[in-house]
Amino acid sequence: MIDFRYHIVSLISVFLALAVGIILGAGPLKETIGDTLTGQVEQLRAEKEEMRAALDRESQERAHVDEYVSAASKRVAKGALDGRRIGVIQLGSVSDERFESIEQQVTYAGATVSSRITVNDLWTDGEQAATRVSLANTLTDLLPDDKKELPSEKILAAALIVALGEKNPTDADDMSANAELALSILEEAKLIGLDRHTPTPVDAIIIIDGSNDVTGVPEGESADFTDATSLQMNIAEEAARSTEGVVVTTEHVVDTDLVSAIRASASLLKLVATVSDADTPVGQLNTPLALSAAIGQKIGHFGFESNATALVPAAVVLPEPDRSTVDPETDVDLPDTDEGEADEDGSEQ
Repeated sequence: MIDFRYHIVSLISVFLALAVGIILGAGPLKETIGDTLTGQVEQLRAEKEEMRAALDRESQERAHVDEYVSAASKRVAKGALDGRRIGVIQLGSVSDERFESIEQQVTYAGATVSSRITVNDLWTDGEQAATRVSLANTLTDLLPDDKKELPSEKILAAALIVALGEKNPTDADDMSANAELALSILEEAKLIGLDRHTPTPVDAIIIIDGSNDVTGVPEGESADFTDATSLQMNIAEEAARSTEGVVVTTEHVVDTDLVSAIRASASLLKLVATVSDADTPVGQLNTPLALSAAIGQKIGHFGFESNATALVPAAVVLPEPDRSTVDPETDVDLPDTDEGEADEDGSEQ
C-alpha cells in the first residue's frame, strides 16, 4: 500500500512545477515565448498573403487568356460553317448564358441557330418506358423507310431529327409535313420543349449536355448516368446519320456521361464529335470548329482529358450546304440555285 506521504510529495512537486512555469513565463522567458509566437503568426500571415497574391495572379492570367481567345474567336471561326443552319438540342439544365456563348461562336463561324430544343426528363425516365414505346408506334409512319424498323427508343431519336431537319421536297427552306407533325407530337407528349423554333430545316446539330451534374452526390460516391446516357446516345447517333454532322459539347466530362460514352464507343467514336470545357471561351470556340471538321469527315474529340484526341479541330473547307429540291413533275432532284462559293480560307493546323 502506497504511503500517504508519497501523495503529499507528488502534490508538492506538481505545485512547484506550476510555480516555476508561471515565474519563468512571466519573467525571463516571457519575451522569448511571446517573440516566438509572434514570429510564427507573422510568418503564417506572410505565407497567406503570398498564396493569395499567387492566386490573384493566376486568376488574372486565366482571365487574360480567356479574353484573348474571345477576342480572337471572330477571326479564327470565320467561315467555318458558312451558310449552315444549326439546330441546338439541350440535355438537362443549360443556362441561357451558356447557350448564348455558343451561339455567338456559331454566328462568328457564319452559321445561324434556327432551333433550340430541350429534351425533357421524360425522355430518359425509366418509369415512362411503356409510354415512349406507345409514342414510337405513332411516330413510325413519319420516318423514312430505312428508319421504320428501328427499336422504339431509336425511333424517338429519329423522329426528333426528322422534326428538325427533314425539308419539304419542293422547298429546301421549308419543313416537310412529316417533320412538322413529328415535332408537334413530341412537344405535346412533353418529351421536348421548344425554346426557339423556326420552320426551317437544319443542316447540322449541336448537342449541349447539361445532364451530367454531380451536385448533390454524396462525397466518396460517383454518379451513374448510364441509363440516361444510352438513350441520349440514340439522339447523337441519329443526328450524325441523318444530318451533315453533329458535335456534343459539355462543361466537364464525367464517367458514364454522354461524352465519355461516345469516346468509349467503337462505332460512335468515328461518328460523333465531342468537346469539353463548354463553360470557357476555348470550349465555346472549339464547338463550331469541331462541327465544321465533323461535316468535313474529320471527326475528333477535343479537350484536356486523357480520352480527348486533340486540343484544336482540324481546319476544313466545306462545300455549300445542300439546298436541292425535287421537281414534282419529274421527281428529279433540282440543283441549288444559290451561286455563292464555299469559303476557301481554311488550312490544316
